[in-house]
Amino acid sequence: MSDLSVGDVDQPYLDVTPAGVDTTGTLTVHRPDGTSSGVPVTPGPLGADPDTGEPTRRLTADPVVFDQPRRWVLSWQVMGTGVGAEDIEIWVVPSPAAGGPEWTPSRTRVATYVPHRTLARSLTSVVNSQDIYQFTFDHTTTPSGVAVDALIVDAVAWVAARVSPMRDSMHDLARAVAALLAAAWVERSWPNDAASLQRANDMERRADAMLGDLADANNAAGGTSDYGIEIVAPTWSFPTADPRYDDPRYW
Repeated sequence: MSDLSVGDVDQPYLDVTPAGVDTTGTLTVHRPDGTSSGVPVTPGPLGADPDTGEPTRRLTADPVVFDQPRRWVLSWQVMGTGVGAEDIEIWVVPSPAAGGPEWTPSRTRVATYVPHRTLARSLTSVVNSQDIYQFTFDHTTTPSGVAVDALIVDAVAWVAARVSPMRDSMHDLARAVAALLAAAWVERSWPNDAASLQRANDMERRADAMLGDLADANNAAGGTSDYGIEIVAPTWSFPTADPRYDDPRYW
């Protein structure tokens, strides 16, 4: 797993085959800073492996917050039928959006414009349709949370370049513009139906109109005009007029 970023939440699980009613397990999370802690694990019902027909059981842990970058190790210990141990290595990357301006929108804010793109597919959805809408982006969605972070960074950079310096009172509107722009790029970059590109076009037009409103409001509040570009008014100069043209006899 390589598309987790700092702040992501995941619910680890382990499928044990063969399994029995006595199959249980524990999970220990080892963090990059050297600390470790146990996570509660709940055994699921016994099922049958679709390929072999052997009894199988899923051990599901409580959600884990990946709040540090670099290497994490999830250590599973299985007791009873299927006894054994397994270590799962997970690399967590720093959030690309970290360190940005305070008006940087979150993944959840972007998702409010494209909630249909936050569907997380369940591994068991073929039989019992447990797909759920996350209303945010993470490693279970398409695009992933890390990919959306990159779009957020680009959208923020675009807005900041067009309206600079930005007044503090404009931060809420700037956040909305950047979120809408990032959402449009989600639709454009990962089209999933025939209407995706049209939705992207519509949202980009809305974002462009909102960006104009942001620039106007920023100007009225004392910020830089013309989308952050200083336009120097031209000074016209002409040669001295020929005095003969003032004499009626000339005409």
